[in-house]
Amino acid sequence: METAPIRVWLEPGYDYGRTAAWMLDLVGCFTWGQDGDVALSRVPSAVGAYADWLTDHGERVPVPQTDATEIVESVPAQFVETDPYRRERNALFAAEQRAATGDEVATALRRLDFAREDLLALVARLDAWESDHGALPTEEADRPESDTPAERTSLEVLRHIGGAEIWLSGRIAPQRRYEGPSRDGDVGAFLAASHEWAAETLRGTLRDDPALAITDRRGEGWTLPKVLRRLVYHALDHWGELDRRLARADGAVDRLILRKDVLVDAPSLARLFRAVGWYRKANDVPRLDRMLEGTTQMVSAWDGDRMVGFARAISDQAYNGYISSVAVHPRWQGKLLGERLIEALMEQNDEIKFVLTAVPGIHGFYEKLGFALDPEAMVRYRMR
Repeated sequence: METAPIRVWLEPGYDYGRTAAWMLDLVGCFTWGQDGDVALSRVPSAVGAYADWLTDHGERVPVPQTDATEIVESVPAQFVETDPYRRERNALFAAEQRAATGDEVATALRRLDFAREDLLALVARLDAWESDHGALPTEEADRPESDTPAERTSLEVLRHIGGAEIWLSGRIAPQRRYEGPSRDGDVGAFLAASHEWAAETLRGTLRDDPALAITDRRGEGWTLPKVLRRLVYHALDHWGELDRRLARADGAVDRLILRKDVLVDAPSLARLFRAVGWYRKANDVPRLDRMLEGTTQMVSAWDGDRMVGFARAISDQAYNGYISSVAVHPRWQGKLLGERLIEALMEQNDEIKFVLTAVPGIHGFYEKLGFALDPEAMVRYRMR
């Protein structure tokens, strides 16, 4: 029996021209791309990352065991033409124009608690690093048209997280006012208070009017299901931002152990493949065994006793080689681990022409490592 595809709601024009992909069946699960094709290609990995994050917190959720996607709806983001700041009006999908249920509010609140737990653990590491090295470095943003010209300081990000909790939950409670600790004071007290205020607001809306629908002053529509989606996404997004920036600053990826002398076993590789959304491969362990047996070179990256990266090559050791199965755990994506894996496979192999296949949106990654598009290449795709 075929597995149902991953259901996706697209938001073209999101965040100054990107395309957002929302998986509404998993509250707050999100990815993006420069266009719809790239966004869709990243969906299985985003779902795998989300499920793996929940597993780390002791919650297991059924997710589609496939890389196939189905676009349920596409609603573009819009700009308020009279707004000098060009702020967006973001999508309200048809599936969110309904009453929220108690179960979905409880689920969102539980996952917001998971995200806050992760954030506080990160803050402890961040404080320790900044006490020794000074402020976390910032870099220029990659979208000059954005109203955020450069990365915020870590303190600004934390204040933004708390402020957004209040703002987002307040979209469906415009008469309710936050009167807790100031965002300009102790950031720990502010984060605790904003989190509690948001939870109280969501529970109150569920109790008083779970079908409440509001259009704000900028013309953006809000319902409780949309607020839940945006809250969980926002919490995970900025936790991920700070985690990547700290890893970039403290050289965390360089401390991972790369091993060429470890014979990776299929069950361990299957867990990594599930985390990146490669369910078809992960669920066929006997075929993974055959894949590993036929591999001539492999390199794996380890965070303690957990494999967080893998790449392999098939080579004649003289002229030609094929690189495949480059997988980086979502926790370590965007931190140069992929580059380390590829470079480790190719080192001391200057005589070999390596080829590979690249999904949409990833060509630039491989070009930086010396690969180029080849108009003469041909492929016979697998039949099964």
